[in-house]
Amino acid sequence: MKSKVIALILAVIAAGFAAAYFATRRSPEPQVTGTEPEVFSLNTSGYSRSVKTLGENGEIFLPTDKEGLYFTATLDNKIAFYTYSGGAFAPASYKVQKTEVKLNASNVEVPVTVSYIDAGGLTVGYGVFTSDMNKDVKLYDYAFVKIAKKAPGYGEGYWLLADFDKNNFYKAEKVYSEIYNYKTGDESVSAAVSQNTRMIEKSGTYRQDWTMLTDEFIRNLGDKNYFLSSRYYTQDERGKRTDVMEWSSAYRPKIIAKDIIGTWFVSDKDGLHYLKKDGKGFNSVTKKDDKEKKSVKFEDSYDNYLRSGNFVINKNTGTVTNLLTGDKAEAGDINLNGLSYFSINKDGTKAVLVFEEKDVSGTPTQKIVYCSLDSSGNTETFEEPMMIEDGTDLVWLPGNGSSVMSVRPVTDSGDKAGSVVYTFAQNS
Repeated sequence: MKSKVIALILAVIAAGFAAAYFATRRSPEPQVTGTEPEVFSLNTSGYSRSVKTLGENGEIFLPTDKEGLYFTATLDNKIAFYTYSGGAFAPASYKVQKTEVKLNASNVEVPVTVSYIDAGGLTVGYGVFTSDMNKDVKLYDYAFVKIAKKAPGYGEGYWLLADFDKNNFYKAEKVYSEIYNYKTGDESVSAAVSQNTRMIEKSGTYRQDWTMLTDEFIRNLGDKNYFLSSRYYTQDERGKRTDVMEWSSAYRPKIIAKDIIGTWFVSDKDGLHYLKKDGKGFNSVTKKDDKEKKSVKFEDSYDNYLRSGNFVINKNTGTVTNLLTGDKAEAGDINLNGLSYFSINKDGTKAVLVFEEKDVSGTPTQKIVYCSLDSSGNTETFEEPMMIEDGTDLVWLPGNGSSVMSVRPVTDSGDKAGSVVYTFAQNS
C-alpha cells in the first residue's frame, strides 16, 4: 500500500514538472511596446550646434606657460605645438628640437625624449614615457615631463617636472611629484628638493606626495621658494591635507603653513593665502608677518564645495565665493543634484557646471550648464550623452573670458575625442 502511495506522489510531481517545462517552452505573450528610442548621433545633437569643434582629427589642445601657445601629446610621445588666434588653432612656427633625459626616480632610471621649442626666449617642452618604450624600466609604466621656468624665488633657470599618474594625461592642471633642476641639453637631471628620509609606497616607488608642485601653485608663488607636501599625512589624504614648505637642503624643511586644505595657495602683496579647517567649516586664511587672519569664513564642510582657481561653489546652494575677497555671486536657479565639476573664468563672470546624471532607465548621461554670474543671470543647459570626456579639464581661452574649451567624442562610436569650444553670447 505504501509503495502505491509513493508511486502516486511521484506521478503527480512528474506531471507538475512536465507542465512547468511546457509552460516555459510556450511562445511568449506579445508585448505592447512604445516607439523605439532614437539612436544618439553627434550630427543631430543640440550640443553639437552650440560648440565649435577644434580637434576634428582627435587633437586635444592643452595650454603651455605662454599665453596663446598650446600643445598636443600622445601616449607614443608625439608632441606638437599650436598657436590659437581668431578662434582657431594653427601649427606653431617654432622649430621643434628633441633631447634625451634620464630621470632618477625611486633609484630607477626612466628615459624620456623631450620635444621642446624656444618660444620667444621661453623654453617650452614636454615628453611622455610608457612601459611599451622600454621594458627594462621597473616600477614606472608611465611618466609625463614638462620643462618649466623656475618661480622667481628659486632663482634663474628651469625645472623638469614629472608626473607618474596616467589618469592625469589629458588634464591641463597636473600635480608633479618629482622636481628636477634642468639645463637644456643635459641628459642627467638632479633632484631640486632633499630626498632625505623619503618613504616608500606599496607600489615600491617613493611616496608621490613627498614633494609636490602644481601648475597653479607655481603661477601663484610670486617671489617665494615654497613647495607642497603631504608627507606627514596618510597616503589616502594626498593633496587633500598638505603643508606648504620652504625649499632648502635641510633634513626637515621649514613648514610655512601647516595642514591646509587642498593645494590652493596664493602669495601676493597682502600676504600668503590658503584654506584651513575650522570646526565643522573652514576659512580662507591670510598670513602676514607670521600671523594668521581669517579672511573669509565658511560654515559648511569643504566637502560641500568645489574649487576652481580663486573661487569655490557651494554644491547645495550654488553660491560662488571669491576666496580672496569674499565677494559672492549666485549660479542661478539650477538643480544642483549631481554637480561634480566646476570651472570659472579668471574674473569670475562666467562659469561651467558639469553634472553626473542618469536618465529614467538608469543609463548614465551628462548635463552641462553654462552660466553668467553677472546681473543677467543667463544660463544655457544641455542634457545628452557624449558631451565631455572623463579625466579632462576645461580650459578658458585668451580674450575676454567668454570662450571655454573642453574635450568630447568627435565620432558616434566614441573611439575618438577632440577639443571643442563654447562661446558665451555677447549679451550674456
